[in-house]
Amino acid sequence: MKTEITENNFALIRCNQCHSSNWRKEDKNLNCCDCDNSYAFNENNQLISLKDHIDDENWEKVTTSFNLFKDDPKPIKKDKLGGPRISELKEKFKIKGVAINLGSGQDNYDGFLNIDLGSYKPVDIVADLKNIPIIENSVDLVASNSVLEHIYDFQKVIEEVFRILKPKGYFYLCVPSACLRHHEFDYHRWTTPGLHKLMENRFDVIDSGSARGVGYALITFGDALISYKIQSILVKKLLSSFWRFFSKPLLWIKDDPTEEYQAMSETIYVIGRKI
Repeated sequence: MKTEITENNFALIRCNQCHSSNWRKEDKNLNCCDCDNSYAFNENNQLISLKDHIDDENWEKVTTSFNLFKDDPKPIKKDKLGGPRISELKEKFKIKGVAINLGSGQDNYDGFLNIDLGSYKPVDIVADLKNIPIIENSVDLVASNSVLEHIYDFQKVIEEVFRILKPKGYFYLCVPSACLRHHEFDYHRWTTPGLHKLMENRFDVIDSGSARGVGYALITFGDALISYKIQSILVKKLLSSFWRFFSKPLLWIKDDPTEEYQAMSETIYVIGRKI
């Protein structure tokens, strides 16, 4: 959705130094008219709003010193997701205005402005998610999937989402629950009550539930244990194939809306409407 940013439409952009939205574009820079701050456009026409960011085109290639899976496991092919998908949210809530995918990574959904700390290929604005360069009360929908666990002081992200959303704007938040640690920078897990607590005094909760359910959690735990504990490559391959074949029925477990089921799910979600 880079056209929103590149075609001299900068009214949405906030200066993170003086909070102005008064800009002038000069060559590859976006200069604030009210202070000496400036943002730069890189060679991919992404707006870079901070100096310290991840300079890589692909999130999957960002190295990490922590990896439970010594050999990359095959992804779980069955794509079973509880609740709405991000790609469905604009239609579900009849969103005509600005929609943001916050911490978008490699995702690129039609009609969403992609914001992330890394200059990954689909990203439109490279930014600190705790200091989003978007003016207040301007956004109709914010979606964030499996991002918050990577940010230690995540409360600041919630505050920023509340700030940029219009009154009655929607916030879709999906986070890990019964989920393995999967990155060097992976700090948090949530229960359903904890997730609802994040919404308190800011958002009315209109929907919540399991996203990746019990089957995903159990299969991934088995994959990790085999990968981590078995040293023989041959035995590892045999056990991994055996586990994947006999664990397939776990994906047939029917999702249900109870908190007990959510407590066993790999990821859970909540949808809030700004008060």
